[in-house]
Amino acid sequence: MKRSFAHMVPPVAELQALTTGAVYTTVPTGRVQILPDFNPRGQVDAQAFSDDALAGLRASIEADGILTPLWVREGPGGTLHLIAGERRLRAAQAAALPDVPVRHFGQIDDRRARQLALLENAQRTNPSLIEQTLAGFALMRDLTGLDQAGLLRHLNALRKGREEDTHGLNDWLRSTFGTGVSVWSLQRAKILNFTPDELQAVQSGQLDLKAAYELARAATPQVRTQVLAEAVAGRWTAAQVRAALTPISPAPIQAAATTLQRQLRRAHQLTGNDAERARVLMEELSRLLEG
Repeated sequence: MKRSFAHMVPPVAELQALTTGAVYTTVPTGRVQILPDFNPRGQVDAQAFSDDALAGLRASIEADGILTPLWVREGPGGTLHLIAGERRLRAAQAAALPDVPVRHFGQIDDRRARQLALLENAQRTNPSLIEQTLAGFALMRDLTGLDQAGLLRHLNALRKGREEDTHGLNDWLRSTFGTGVSVWSLQRAKILNFTPDELQAVQSGQLDLKAAYELARAATPQVRTQVLAEAVAGRWTAAQVRAALTPISPAPIQAAATTLQRQLRRAHQLTGNDAERARVLMEELSRLLEG
């Protein structure tokens, strides 16, 4: 059973001062800005904010306006940074809505903003493993102050016992997701390397997560793209993807050819049915080699 985002944030009571202190107001649509990579949905599904995906919401907004306020926080120069409601904002922009209703949380940092975003989403969705993973890494970056590369190095060092868990990541991961540093450094980290097409295929249920893990073994991006298309079309398992990416080694063929060449010196010793069968097999081999 899928878990909601609610378990990923502090108890609601801990955020009560923020949520109850938020001000409901209306602001010009142009004041609200979307921070790059803040919403994991855009990383999971490249088409999530396309015109087609937003068509129904845009029609609803044109008819009735925005019924659920956007969540925003103070940005520089009189701007507002979006916390939650990116689909509603983009649909409002497409509908040329001059103003949007917002819930203004004032000046809060990135970590609190991400927690509030998860809290808002917890009221409406059950996140997938990929959405949980992207959000989890974002929260860990905020918690530690490390960039993505630094965070991954720290998680690997914790797994190997080479660094102290000064940020309490292992306990936080276990209480939040039920899995610790080892799973996140060895398995969940692989999701960060998925291409947008792979993320979308897994998210839509067209590709099994374990099969997506195997695609990282591709020799080139072109091969990776080709095998992804074939895997989605054929609903391949991880084993099938692995087999498609495993080059056939010429070594067994070369060894067999060497052995056969040595043994053919004794072919003249065969008689009767054995001689006839050997002749047929050699003719078949000859046709195969000639293409």
